[in-house]
Amino acid sequence: MSIKEFADRALFALSVPKCVCCKSRLSYGEKAFCPECSAEFKDFSLRNCHKCARPLPECSCNSEMLSTHYIKKTVKCFRYLHRDEKTPANSLIYSLKRENREDVLCACIDTLQSAIANNIDSPESFIFTNIPRRRAAIIENGIDHSSLLAKGLTKRFNAEYRLLLKSNAKKPQKSLEKMERLKNADFDIIEEMDLTDKKVIIVDDIITSGASMAAAASLIRSLGCKYIVAATLGIAYKD
Repeated sequence: MSIKEFADRALFALSVPKCVCCKSRLSYGEKAFCPECSAEFKDFSLRNCHKCARPLPECSCNSEMLSTHYIKKTVKCFRYLHRDEKTPANSLIYSLKRENREDVLCACIDTLQSAIANNIDSPESFIFTNIPRRRAAIIENGIDHSSLLAKGLTKRFNAEYRLLLKSNAKKPQKSLEKMERLKNADFDIIEEMDLTDKKVIIVDDIITSGASMAAAASLIRSLGCKYIVAATLGIAYKD
């Protein structure tokens, strides 16, 4: 065993990482999930799109909201269930939002990278950006998880990352009804970049009503971009 591997194992043992879903202790090399929850997560991710009937990681169907706001495709990995926090998929997102865990971030990047590769030709030719987190949420949690996710994907695909927008939202979207979400999804352009003939992937953790993604896409469209893709871990459907 090399000195580096020994040090890595020692640090792993000291951190006492736990499964994001069942909270059992993880073994060295496991990311985010124990083997049982990992299997459940993979099975959950294979649920089909209600439009095209393909597994969600192989589907790029849009909602009407996103289609009317210049988004060509929506890449997603699994279904987000509002009221069920015990699913491995939901637990992964909650951990990404609240905990600064490298293994959780890596698992999320792995999952979204695979879905993007399934649905997008030449992702390295796209500019990656993200839905910016509210300032209050960054202060509370210490991270902008969507930015970390987008930057990680950029490195995997050897693409370009740009932070194009900042958030002016006053409240968390999850606390609002549909019409309130539309008003609260308020962004400003922070980099007046000419995106004529460029393609952009906007990364976020969850798309529920689509209000934030739609508002962001409209602003990015105003910079000259004609091809926009939304990429998210979870997408909400009403069962």
